[in-house]
Amino acid sequence: MALRDNPRLPASTVDRVKLLAEELGYVPDPALSALAAHRSRVRVFRDFSVVALVSNWSTKDAWASLPSAQQFIEGARARARELGYSLQHHWAKADGVSAARFSDILRARGIRGVLLAPSEFPETKLELDWESFSVVTMERNAQFHHLVPNHYEDLLLCWKKVRSFGYERVGLAVRKDLAIRWSNQWEAAYAYACANAKKNLVSIPTLELSEDNPVKQLREWIRAYRPQVVIGRCDNFIEAANAEGLEVPRDIGYVSLNLIDDVPEASGIDQHRGIMGAVAIDVLNSLLQRNQSGFQPASIGTQIDGTWRVGSTLSKAVPQPVVNTSGE
Repeated sequence: MALRDNPRLPASTVDRVKLLAEELGYVPDPALSALAAHRSRVRVFRDFSVVALVSNWSTKDAWASLPSAQQFIEGARARARELGYSLQHHWAKADGVSAARFSDILRARGIRGVLLAPSEFPETKLELDWESFSVVTMERNAQFHHLVPNHYEDLLLCWKKVRSFGYERVGLAVRKDLAIRWSNQWEAAYAYACANAKKNLVSIPTLELSEDNPVKQLREWIRAYRPQVVIGRCDNFIEAANAEGLEVPRDIGYVSLNLIDDVPEASGIDQHRGIMGAVAIDVLNSLLQRNQSGFQPASIGTQIDGTWRVGSTLSKAVPQPVVNTSGE
């Protein structure tokens, strides 16, 4: 218990046992550790059998109602049940409680494990008494173990697919808030792919969409650069294309970087949010078994690669004449 920093032991006892273990040259037996891990999977200690899924959005269900969030929750709940936990959604803004009071509520309910939902806005931070909890979060975070889609590799996979379909004019359109949230990983991968394309490529500037009339922004961008296909993580693309008199995929192709939250039957990336939920519980269970709470000593994360799914928004490219977009 002392070597696992069990909080039920006095700090002085933990320090004394660790010092003796170091003097004796003690190291755990790998076989016994594996047995202990197996027993932990089938018998979860009663004092932390509840895992809190904590969201801090403007309303209780604002995040949980998203299709990707629902898929994540289903995966997390199923794995939690396998390990003997129950998963409970807690809204940090319920009844207008303070962060300190919310921390007290979680502790009073015997909760030590927290899955932290993504923040509604990138600049929003939730300040709980983190030293009381083992935490895994669903967005890149230097303080906690984080689980995120592998956005860079997902974009490169989309690029490979659309190029294999014969597309030469490939554009990227993403919501600016999502681009910021994910550290511009999509744009970086797109710039790399463009720079290393061997032949038959027309460069198109990336479109970052603000909340101010995104349909208009998309229409102007499509009109200016005439992409044959658009890799996107945005809303309203189909609406904008149709408003320009373009039919998807006959006149313009579309590839989604997140199928679960996009138009039905799109071609693109399945981010495996259910698998992410299961892995998040596995990581949190590991932290709980080691009694590791509070901030991580370094930025530690797990990335989940997406898988290509064929839909109805992409077909073989039709050769098009090169359009002069320089204005000359």
